[in-house]
Amino acid sequence: MTILYQDPHWLVVEKPSGISTHRAHTGDLGLLEWLNLHHDLSLHICSRLDKGTSGLLLFAKDAAAAAEAEKIHSGERSKKTYFFIAPRSPRSSWTETTPIDSKPCKTVFSKVKEGTVYALYRAVIHRGRTHQIRRHAAAAGIPLLGDSDYGGAAFVRLCLHCTELEWPGIQDRLTAPVPHWFESCLNGISENTAVLAIAEKRYPFLSAVTDCCRLLHRDEYLPDIAIDKYGDFLCVTGFDETLPAETILHTLRETLSLLSKECDCRGGVIKTSLRDPHKNRLFADMICWGKTAPQSFPVRENHLHFTVQLNERQHTGLFLDQRDSRRRIAKIAAGKRVANLFAFTCSFSVHALAAGAEVVFSVDLAAGCLRQGRENVAINQLDGKNNAKFIREDTRKWLARQLRKKKKSPREFVPFDIVICDPPVFASGGRGKSFHVEKEWQALATAVQAILAQGGAALFANNHQAGSEPFYHEILQNCFTQVTRLTPPLDFPRLRGTPRHVSIYWCEK
Repeated sequence: MTILYQDPHWLVVEKPSGISTHRAHTGDLGLLEWLNLHHDLSLHICSRLDKGTSGLLLFAKDAAAAAEAEKIHSGERSKKTYFFIAPRSPRSSWTETTPIDSKPCKTVFSKVKEGTVYALYRAVIHRGRTHQIRRHAAAAGIPLLGDSDYGGAAFVRLCLHCTELEWPGIQDRLTAPVPHWFESCLNGISENTAVLAIAEKRYPFLSAVTDCCRLLHRDEYLPDIAIDKYGDFLCVTGFDETLPAETILHTLRETLSLLSKECDCRGGVIKTSLRDPHKNRLFADMICWGKTAPQSFPVRENHLHFTVQLNERQHTGLFLDQRDSRRRIAKIAAGKRVANLFAFTCSFSVHALAAGAEVVFSVDLAAGCLRQGRENVAINQLDGKNNAKFIREDTRKWLARQLRKKKKSPREFVPFDIVICDPPVFASGGRGKSFHVEKEWQALATAVQAILAQGGAALFANNHQAGSEPFYHEILQNCFTQVTRLTPPLDFPRLRGTPRHVSIYWCEK
């Protein structure tokens, strides 16, 4: 569970590695903002954990508690215990008191267990300074594994975990067990250890809001592989067309077994992706392993359910990289007129309807997608108010029709409060009707701006990784009053040396 403890004044969560305590810029989500977005919690920061550090993190639930936290820190009346992995040291216990940034501080170290390459250490502090444990450990000659800032060996994450917190006013024992793969690192790093460390950045933390997430995102140990969890099943995508699915299964069998055990999965599929999915086949190759996934089955996101298919379709039916975006739409959709363009299986529409939207128009040319969208609306029991409208039409034609209505009867035209525009990079249509997002972006932005109400919001997205992101951003800036780049969810980080997986923009008029 994300939330380990709460009372009227305090809230304690187990932070995963890979997310900051609070956002670095507008459009980003730190843990503070994530808790507000997905759990409707307005909190105050009491202390911070570095982005790479996992474990216990305390927030105040009101201003009075935040002020009390300052006094507790100043009086050094709290106690935090961390575990970390670093090179072996001949010392079994010692204390570091070197000031940090000219401020006094103390870290009490002890060795817990030693392997052939690394050792597991405990560090206890009463009041933390910036990177205190990391800097004191490096000064002692044992830089943390994964801490490149202070001379540590390279790894997929910073191996530092806050495992226990003692806090005045909280009688409960607050603990977060050390990641079990920590101990397996002591005799050297294996690929499976790295994979588990990567996956744990995302699961089980995200299980508080969904049973679907990306476990591996073409990360450095498996750069041509993505592994997604959908309910009880894993979906493995290989991005090298020349690599058969059978070969991927042979190579990853042990890894998949470990991930299945870690994430409570029973089997899944392996697909080799085609660079051009508009050929006669959707996949270069596909194979099932373990328990065969049903033809379709429901998954959960923010108390809603969506049907997915892992076996035959190019896309499963739910884009995981838009999880935060769907929640953003839900937060403002009550009583609003919503247009969901290129609606696919209507997941944005379901979130808007569940939040109390006045009406939601889902526009898509694919009959099968809209059929599944209707099913998604129905399984969430949102089809009883006749406010879910499904329009099978080319989005460009639908927009042109709205513009003609507005031009003909501007006073009678009712604008939309929210528009979602998440087009494909390319779609074949024949007879000159093919869709290229780069060619259509300007027209889409102009039309959406025209049908949007004053004070309305539009969410644009595309995953044209080979395109120019500044090009897309500039066009939106020329059309809208305010454009904010949104960071994709935690499980879709931007990898070093690669373009954004998806570009998402929140536009206001």
